Amino acid sequence: MLAPGHCGLCQLLAGLADRHGSPFTAALAAASAAHVSIAVPGTHHAVERLETALRLFATLGLPYEVARVRLDLATVLAATRPEAAVVEAEAAFDAFERFGAATDADVAAALLRALGVTPRTGRRTASELTERERQVLRLVGAGLSNPEIAARLHISRKTAAHHVSNVLAKLGVRNRTEAVAVDRGGEGRR
Repeated sequence: MLAPGHCGLCQLLAGLADRHGSPFTAALAAASAAHVSIAVPGTHHAVERLETALRLFATLGLPYEVARVRLDLATVLAATRPEAAVVEAEAAFDAFERFGAATDADVAAALLRALGVTPRTGRRTASELTERERQVLRLVGAGLSNPEIAARLHISRKTAAHHVSNVLAKLGVRNRTEAVAVDRGGEGRR
């Protein structure tokens, strides 16, 4: 086990990045070292390492990686600096929404809700759903479970779950009940 306050793996990652000489490798090393700092008791450099990774990924013009690091930074800051965590989580959420990264956006939205903030989203109407997602939403409204939806549409359970997740994300809701309420409220009916 690593001694408190000392992170041999972090030093190894930094050394490998220095030898490679690539800003991308340095950014990956900083992000990885931050994760080690979070996981190993007695190491307290996660914020500094995440800020380094954020700066490097931004310099490289890698917006998805920037958003991932912002989400990690928000998670680390949540306990000690919630206002800063909200700023980072909102930036990550907005980026994930733009990229269509629904799963990552859901994680950022959950963190924002845990911090007492309702995530903003521009996608709140059923009219923006694909035809298949509208079919899934109708079946959700009929009270069908994911396995029942899969059987009805002749798709796998995993695909049904994926469609339900996309519907929730696009409508900006947390659960099936809210999705049905949005649909029945007429928001987005074509």
